Amino acid sequence: MALLRPSELARLWELHPKTVYLWIREGKLPAIKTPGAQYRVRTDDVRAYCEKNGLAMPRAIASPAGNVVVIGRPSAAQRAIAKACKARGASAVSWTNALDGLLAVASDPPDVLAIDAECSDVKAIDAIRALKKTARTANVALVVYDAPPRVSALAKLALRAIVPRGKPDDAARAIVDLLDARDAR
Repeated sequence: MALLRPSELARLWELHPKTVYLWIREGKLPAIKTPGAQYRVRTDDVRAYCEKNGLAMPRAIASPAGNVVVIGRPSAAQRAIAKACKARGASAVSWTNALDGLLAVASDPPDVLAIDAECSDVKAIDAIRALKKTARTANVALVVYDAPPRVSALAKLALRAIVPRGKPDDAARAIVDLLDARDAR
């Protein structure tokens, strides 16, 4: 059970921090007061509050093991990624339509984004450049899988991993490693 600062919770809910503090002071949202007179909210209390009041569950609380979005056609790599995420307890969402997947990523950034280098809807390079330019998605860890042998253009984009075609287990391992690195922070 993790403890969250009200300001962290406000960021997850996309609310002003004063709103969360008000809920705590009114007794609507249970909180612990630290010896330094700071509030901390248990993740279990956040889940209960969301269920009771019909609020959307922050993804970081709903799936604390991490969130992965996979964009690309169904493949062995996509299946390996889904299996590895499930074994780790992370949520994995797959999009076969690259444009829909990128819109979902822009509205709710995941911890790790895996993009098939051979996306038919958009060029992976263009999608990655756009994500890197957007403040909300600039820090999402990116993995490109099923990459062609020559990946010089991709290598310049500061990706966390580029996995060659035909290595589905390497793609899954790269994503799990990124989730583990996120947890170590």
